[in-house]
Amino acid sequence: MAKFLVILTLGVALFFAGIWALGIRPPTDVDNPPITGSREPVRAKEDLGADLYAAAPFKPIQAPKWKNLNPIVVVGFLNAFETEEVPCVVPGRVLFIGEQVDDTAAFVAGSAAFLAEPYYPTSVTTGQGRRFSMFYRRLYDNEPVRYGQMLGMIDPAEALANVLKEVAKVAAAEADVVSAAAGEKEGRIRKITADELLVKKAINREEHGAAVLTWIKLSGELENAKYKVVIANRDKEIAETKLHQHELRAYMSYEQCTVKSIQRGLGNMLKQLDPVAITVQNLERLMAEAQIEEQYAARLNLMKRVTATIEPTILEAPSHQYHGHTLDVTTVAVARNGKIVSGSEDKSVCVWTPMSVAPDRKLEHDDAVRVVACSPAAAKENICIVGCTNGSIYLWDLDKDDDTPIKEHQRAHGGDVAITALAFSPDGKYFATGAADGSIKIWSTEDRAELYGFVPSNGVEKAHDDAVTTLAFTPQCKLISAGRDNDMRVWNLKEKGAYADGRPIVGREGKVAHLGVSRDGQWMLFDQGRSLRLTSVEKKTPVYTLNLPANSLPFETLAEFSPDGSLMLTAGAGEGRLQLWRTPDATSRGFEVRQFATKEKTPVTSAAFSADAGKGGPNSFAVSASGQKVYQWSVPTPSEVTEHRLEDVPLTMKTHSLDPGTKTTRIGFEVANPATERYPHGRFEAGRPVVIVIE
Repeated sequence: MAKFLVILTLGVALFFAGIWALGIRPPTDVDNPPITGSREPVRAKEDLGADLYAAAPFKPIQAPKWKNLNPIVVVGFLNAFETEEVPCVVPGRVLFIGEQVDDTAAFVAGSAAFLAEPYYPTSVTTGQGRRFSMFYRRLYDNEPVRYGQMLGMIDPAEALANVLKEVAKVAAAEADVVSAAAGEKEGRIRKITADELLVKKAINREEHGAAVLTWIKLSGELENAKYKVVIANRDKEIAETKLHQHELRAYMSYEQCTVKSIQRGLGNMLKQLDPVAITVQNLERLMAEAQIEEQYAARLNLMKRVTATIEPTILEAPSHQYHGHTLDVTTVAVARNGKIVSGSEDKSVCVWTPMSVAPDRKLEHDDAVRVVACSPAAAKENICIVGCTNGSIYLWDLDKDDDTPIKEHQRAHGGDVAITALAFSPDGKYFATGAADGSIKIWSTEDRAELYGFVPSNGVEKAHDDAVTTLAFTPQCKLISAGRDNDMRVWNLKEKGAYADGRPIVGREGKVAHLGVSRDGQWMLFDQGRSLRLTSVEKKTPVYTLNLPANSLPFETLAEFSPDGSLMLTAGAGEGRLQLWRTPDATSRGFEVRQFATKEKTPVTSAAFSADAGKGGPNSFAVSASGQKVYQWSVPTPSEVTEHRLEDVPLTMKTHSLDPGTKTTRIGFEVANPATERYPHGRFEAGRPVVIVIE
């Protein structure tokens, strides 16, 4: 045993002697301290001085309190399940699709008032060349209709002629009544006279009887003439009924009805009870329908009560467009005074007043502009920083009209390395610049001078191995950076340098170049697959996740937090659309609130929120850059975001058969869609896409 211990002791001694001989020893902070941007000797953390600015504490993180952390999420549509088919009762040619204008209104207003869209003239020709003119208001798909409203007319020439014939018969019958009444009156007078003469014995009974018979006969003829008038009027009513059968009318007994489709329009020939001419749909109740995969359908069968949250997709156009650049706009920002700043490849930066037609200022540069940043509200000066492709940095005072920058740095990161990211500290006293070579530098806003550059503590010469795409200061005296090397890093900022706060966060897919950081410094966004993860800056771990529904466009280009962090703005480059999301937190999962789309469908290059975004009013907006234009978007208020979803909607329809091709089954949730003062025709239209979240 003693021999064994001696051998073991000698072996351990020889092992450590070998390590010492090779120069291998455990790392320490002195061995791997943070390295500043200069080539000065390596300094330890304690040599970097105090925090760059006063650091705020992190807030405690709350775990999600959602009632279901693993819901079934499917994409569907709102469909009208109560429809009325308006067929052709009588055969004929479609004279018009629309509603006839009352003849009295046309007479009072004059025909000129009804000769413009949506009013049109038409005419009906009967026998002997008689022509009747009329006006009608044209009807379109999805137009609201009321109970009993005329939707169109089949050419009523023959029926109109029959009505005119019956009108003439009524007139003739009424004339016969007048004549018979006169005869009956004369017969009654003669009968009365005969009665008096008979009493006086001036005439005999035979003559008296002839007078009575004549009166009775004339009275019968009068009654017969009256009945003929009744019959003529009945025949006229029948003719008018047949005339009205040429009118296509809706008789669905709901207030909120619209035209779903017009199958056969002007000039089409229809047979009696021909297939549908017009379909009317009820919008007071809609069905949110979707196809659900087999495995999830099996889960529904095990649930006693199935409810869902319906999240409608609302697509909006820009509230304003800004035209001032001749080449593609690469970057946008919103200054603290609400003005919009845009930079372009045409080497200019335009400063806009919201809703203006032309830029207030156009700032010229010596190369294409890559990125701009505006000082925060707490800053002493209203400054805009501009980074260019050739590595130049310009500082402009937005409160002045001077065409000369207050400071210019040529080749700020050495050589012609493009500036790719900019950010201001919360107090505006410092700003950071990131470059295409992966380097980062900190600058003093007041002195307009460089403080230092920094690299990770492992001795690598660059902060990132590729271009820096995101920079963001936090109130906790940290800087967040992301690069095209698919890494995210958190840096501790000191007066004389910076060092990495832990290891790089790896695993990004890199499709979202600009990743947002919340202004309170709690969260940074991390893109992975079809999801954005809200990662704690303090813990470096994801807490909440925003997942894209199936068949949705992937996240690309950017993901921004609103100033209060309650909303997020993302882009999908393929369609050139922006998506506005409610940020997930402890009380609610994230969901889409709006989609913003331009007519051109050009990929989005940059976007930003105004300082009052989400608070309502004219200063609550977001801006984005696509192609050569800058677009402004209205941001919904907190109440509009809260009311966006329909919660606890019960399952009302489920088919019990699988589609053999897709292995899916159809489900539906009935949604009430009443008319309100704000939405007089109901909030939703049939055919609107929705996301169905089954709890």
